[in-house]
Amino acid sequence: MSQIDYIMYLAATTLYALSSILYIYCLVFRKNEKIGFAVNSAIIGLLLHSVSIALRWIEVGHGPYISMYEVLSKYAWFSVVIFLLVQHKYEKIKIAGFIIMPISFLLMGVSLTYSRDIQILPAALRSYWLIAHVVFANLAFGSILVAVGVSVLYIVKERHSRRVEAGFENEESFYDRLPDLKVMDDLMYSFVASGLLFLTIMIGAGAIWANQTWGRYWGWDPTETWSLIAWFVLGICLHLRMNAGWTGKRIAWFIIFCIIVLAFSLFGVGYVYSGLHTDYLTS
Repeated sequence: MSQIDYIMYLAATTLYALSSILYIYCLVFRKNEKIGFAVNSAIIGLLLHSVSIALRWIEVGHGPYISMYEVLSKYAWFSVVIFLLVQHKYEKIKIAGFIIMPISFLLMGVSLTYSRDIQILPAALRSYWLIAHVVFANLAFGSILVAVGVSVLYIVKERHSRRVEAGFENEESFYDRLPDLKVMDDLMYSFVASGLLFLTIMIGAGAIWANQTWGRYWGWDPTETWSLIAWFVLGICLHLRMNAGWTGKRIAWFIIFCIIVLAFSLFGVGYVYSGLHTDYLTS
């Protein structure tokens, strides 16, 4: 079974790569009518990815949250799922896949650099609150990643609009098919707000799990500290948007900064620090 799930994983990774190439092609050459091929590649890749995760889950007897191979795969899966659901509702932001799919593909690729050996689930990880903690962490990352995709689209369209006004470019139907700048500004706010709420629940569930496991709700472990930093950064982003008048391009660039901080707090801390959280993630 392990060989089958690995083959499925490689096939999903390949399809994510193909989807990334198609999305970038559609953006660079303004081929909006070809986006369907990119979306279909992502959907098929997601199905194979889901089968791979399910087969490994059955084999190892626990969810994908022990090894770094499993953790990175899980973040990629949630990111693709959230994006596909969002672009189904807001069809005009489909092209944002040129950000989401390459990042998901890279997460899949990096995960393959880690061991796929089966790890026994420690007693400390057999908790409902850990599952909630992990799920909301992935929802937070996926929401902010979609916000980043919309932010980049905003920056691209805003730049094009200024060049049109200056007479350097003509109107292009490709950019006309993107949402209005005001709509994208509102979408950025909505996804950042969702990400902050998910991150808040993640921290709360994690605190309950930590109390069950280590006898304290908070211990300033590096992962806990950086999660709090990410929470503050997202909170500052919303504050700037709601109370300081930051909209448009300025807040779009700040959201891009947010995903860097959030990504480091969720799965980059282990590369720099050691602690109770990172000790559970095997190489």
